[in-house]
Amino acid sequence: MQIIDEAKNIVLIGLMGSGKSAIGRTIAKMLGRRFIDTDRLIERKSGKTITEIFAEQNETSFRTLEKEIIKRISQYVGIVIATGGGAIKDPENFNYLKQSGWIIALYASPETLYKRIQGKRVRPLLLEKEDPIKALEEIDNERKGMYAKADFQVDTEDKSIDEVAEEVISLLNLKAETIKN
Repeated sequence: MQIIDEAKNIVLIGLMGSGKSAIGRTIAKMLGRRFIDTDRLIERKSGKTITEIFAEQNETSFRTLEKEIIKRISQYVGIVIATGGGAIKDPENFNYLKQSGWIIALYASPETLYKRIQGKRVRPLLLEKEDPIKALEEIDNERKGMYAKADFQVDTEDKSIDEVAEEVISLLNLKAETIKN
């Protein structure tokens, strides 16, 4: 029985490798919702990869595009959104997302995150880092305060994509029941 408020978006935040995109796609499929990955939208809009934007322009250019995208998609209803890892560094982005739905922070240990991202898309904030695990710890510490403002925190350590997706849906069902009673 689905009791999730259909108008509210489900927004996934967390560090790179936390599973936002894979889990978001799975949640969307399970609930019959549209899925939007903000990083992929930025790449489509700019015609460049995230790495190219960081290299050819800078992080500020990327964050400007990201804010535009987040502001626009926050006006949609009933979608599942996977943000880029640093999207919530800007409090305005967090507020846009928060007003549109539930925010779920996904997390795992830096060691697990690093294992998950090895050999995948190049991550601009980890390029040229001597100790990527330490870099992930530093990024996590920098963003921890914003992640703590999420409606829910979900540990993805040692869990399958389906397990985490089901946990998120279960948490939201409980939240929706509380709101409706």
